[in-house]
Amino acid sequence: MPLKPGLLQSLQQTLASMKLSIFVFLTLAVCSLLGTLLPQGLTEHELHSRFSPGMARLIELLGLHDLYHTGWFRFLLLLLATNLIVCTLQRLPKTVSQLKHRDESIEPEKLTKFIQHQVFDVNATLDQLKPRLQQVVAAEFAAIQPVENSEVFAGVVETGRWSRWMVYLVHLSVLLILIGALIGSLAGFKGFMNIAEGSASQEVHLYRGNQTITLPFAVRCDDFDVTFYDMGAPKEYRSDLTIIDGGKDVLQGSIIVNDPLTYNGVTLYQSSYGAILKEAEVEFTDKESGTAQRMVLPFGEAKTIPGTADRVQIVDYQQDMAQFGPALGIALQREGEPPKGSWILVKMPQFHGNKIDNYHINVIQTVDGYYTGLQVKKDPGVWVVYTGFIAMMLGIGMTFYSSHRKLWIWAGPAGSGSRRTRIVLAGRSNKNPVAFEKDFQRLCERLQTDLQPTGERD
Repeated sequence: MPLKPGLLQSLQQTLASMKLSIFVFLTLAVCSLLGTLLPQGLTEHELHSRFSPGMARLIELLGLHDLYHTGWFRFLLLLLATNLIVCTLQRLPKTVSQLKHRDESIEPEKLTKFIQHQVFDVNATLDQLKPRLQQVVAAEFAAIQPVENSEVFAGVVETGRWSRWMVYLVHLSVLLILIGALIGSLAGFKGFMNIAEGSASQEVHLYRGNQTITLPFAVRCDDFDVTFYDMGAPKEYRSDLTIIDGGKDVLQGSIIVNDPLTYNGVTLYQSSYGAILKEAEVEFTDKESGTAQRMVLPFGEAKTIPGTADRVQIVDYQQDMAQFGPALGIALQREGEPPKGSWILVKMPQFHGNKIDNYHINVIQTVDGYYTGLQVKKDPGVWVVYTGFIAMMLGIGMTFYSSHRKLWIWAGPAGSGSRRTRIVLAGRSNKNPVAFEKDFQRLCERLQTDLQPTGERD
């Protein structure tokens, strides 16, 4: 009764299964297609604004909006890499054994059973033929490796013996690509940062998990410029950036869409832009005394209304609030009282809601600016992936254009006491048998011509 394989053996057989390879590979292909069709890096707000509530919850549950950083996608990459390693290790000993094998003897009777073989006699002794035989074969294929301990002349010719290793180069290339993808998924990140003109930042908001990381250097936006088509759509937007490392400006460059800037493995892409409020001139009229005071309020900076202890501050700004146009969010702080605030419509000065407590508020003018939206990406595994792709191209190309060819040659007396020499050749190739057959026939024809004594040649 045969014994059941142990747990370790069963696991090894499962991991080496071709069915598992096909299943994982197709699953990864489908997932990659989803990752291509579904925009990656969507925020929670963008996700719920683009999809129905049910679909948005499903996408969040499976992590499809950040597919390449999900745990289950990493597991599939690891599983395919493990499957490839186990398959390679199982096949490797057989290949090594084949490469180590050397023919200890050559029997002419076995050579005649090859599909590609040729037998002919030459009216000369073996000693006379041997130098010329070696010369012709070396010119057509490669040098003959004599078989030792042979009573006659026998040898083997091999070309492309190394081609058997090309399949392992392809395996290694796929493994490098998978490892590079895992490194990028585990150690890399992808996020965004919004920087106003003239300001700098080190904070990157990641697309996944609402996390924030701090870069080891700062990015300053020196200038932002946008041009528009006649219809009003943005034509091109450009950011002039400076990288600040250790308190010093170490790199300057301009980026546009599809023309990023890279520093220390971190790549900055031009992704978006938006308008911000730099400052506003605002008039505060006290309805009780009728006194009006005009003030320039920088965004986010609190100032005191002249002649009072009241402090005011612009805390928010919207370019189009509920289709009423631009609006300022202004807060009023009085000593001993909780803060009060209201939205003030910029283009509707007589709007009854443009007031806070006893002040009627009128926005005289605003000074707008831009912020640049940068996509920030770091992928430390990208060079491993590139190396894998180069190795794959080399492996596939060399596998396709090279083949392992082997010839067996036996030469000995045509009969007992005969001065004629019988030559038996056989050969095979693991690829392109038609081309090999032509080369084999050409070799045989040349040998029959060149090995004949000079007086017997046509």
